[in-house]
Amino acid sequence: MNISINQITPRRTDGEITSVTIHFTARTEDGLINLSGSVPIENFTDKIDFVGLEDEVRTELVNRIMTGTLEDE
Repeated sequence: MNISINQITPRRTDGEITSVTIHFTARTEDGLINLSGSVPIENFTDKIDFVGLEDEVRTELVNRIMTGTLEDE
C-alpha cells in the first residue's frame, strides 16, 4: 500500500504540542482501492522535530523578506 502524508496538524495544550493529527491518502499497489483520512498520533516526539521545522521556516521567511522574493513560489 502506498501512503502519502498530506498534512500534519499539531495539537497544543498550554502552548505545548501534545499530539499530532496526520492527514493521509492511501492507495493499494494495483490502484483499485483509494483511501483518505486522518489519524491522531500521540507518540511522535522522536519522529518530528517541530522546533527544527519552525527554525527552518523562520530562516526561509527572513531570507525571502531580505531578498524581496516572497512571491517566488
